[in-house]
Amino acid sequence: MPKQKVLRNDLQLLEPKEFYMKHIVKSHNWYFSDYLHVPQDEIVDKMDCFKEIVSSTLGINFHNVQIVGSAKMGYSLSPQKLFRPFHDEVPGMPSSDIDIAIISELLYQRFWSRLRNVNGLWHNKYYYKHLTESIFRGYINDSDLQKITGINEEWDDLVRPINVLLQDKLGFVHPITYRLYRSWDDLEDYQLIAISKAKNSLEGN
Repeated sequence: MPKQKVLRNDLQLLEPKEFYMKHIVKSHNWYFSDYLHVPQDEIVDKMDCFKEIVSSTLGINFHNVQIVGSAKMGYSLSPQKLFRPFHDEVPGMPSSDIDIAIISELLYQRFWSRLRNVNGLWHNKYYYKHLTESIFRGYINDSDLQKITGINEEWDDLVRPINVLLQDKLGFVHPITYRLYRSWDDLEDYQLIAISKAKNSLEGN
């Protein structure tokens, strides 16, 4: 059965937690198997290499790294682009991103502390809305970190070596985005909300 049809059927029939376990937590990874065409018997080694690159560079546990989103499944679950395939750059549309979840309370607290001490940041309505919502839910988007002078340089210094190694050693060719999660529970909560929204969109609610 085509992957898109499997996802559609499972989104309709499974509870969000079941869908999360089957398509996001478990080891199959669309980007490695279908885009990079890594042979089946090499995928586990490549995935381990990916986790080693990210975890060793960031100084976090080997298992606290997860590819999510359309690079993981091959299709987006965002209600605005539900089941849009992961794609290369085309005229008028940038390429899809490889979304990487980093689960680390230490890194989360480190950058939350930096954000908390930026003068005047919380008087800006954009940052107040977006950052307070994400902090309350236990995650920080790298897109927000990259907008803030000083913090953006610290973040870029942290992830730049990862991006280079993923390109050189594994052949990653798409932009990479990161989200810092305080815990696995926060990652799960975020994903379950996203899955529920996609499910409602599919059902026309």
